[in-house]
Amino acid sequence: MRTFLRDTTTGQYFQGLNRWTPDRQDAYDFGLIARAFRFARKIRLPGLELIVDVEDPNLLGDTPFELFWRRTLHARQ
Repeated sequence: MRTFLRDTTTGQYFQGLNRWTPDRQDAYDFGLIARAFRFARKIRLPGLELIVDVEDPNLLGDTPFELFWRRTLHARQ
C-alpha cells in the first residue's frame, strides 16, 4: 500500500516541502495513513485528498481528506 496527498485544486501530488508533482510516481509516499493525516493537519491546506494506492484498485478509491478526517473523528466518538 502506498499513501499520498493530492491538492484537489491543482491535481498535483505532494513531493516535498513546497514541491508538488503531477506524476504520482514522483510523489512522496507517506506509507502510513496516520503519517499522511498528521502531516496534512500540520500544513492545513484546504482541498487535500488522501490517496491510498493498493494492489486491487477496487478496494479503495480517492477520498477527499476533509471527508476522511470527519469520518475518523466520528469513529472515535
